[in-house]
Amino acid sequence: MKIKIIMDSGKEYVTERFDSKEELSKSIMYSPGRINYFSIDEEQKIVLNAEHISSFEILD
Repeated sequence: MKIKIIMDSGKEYVTERFDSKEELSKSIMYSPGRINYFSIDEEQKIVLNAEHISSFEILD
């Protein structure tokens, strides 16, 4: 599944690493006082801070 992740800075990333929006949601869940970093590529070269995600969009 192709997903576009939009950060609060306006920067956009497209990933196919997640099979569903639920799988992405589980990856970005965080609790107050804890920083949740997650990778959006198989090589783990792109790592995002979940706290700064503004929205995501399912692409067809």
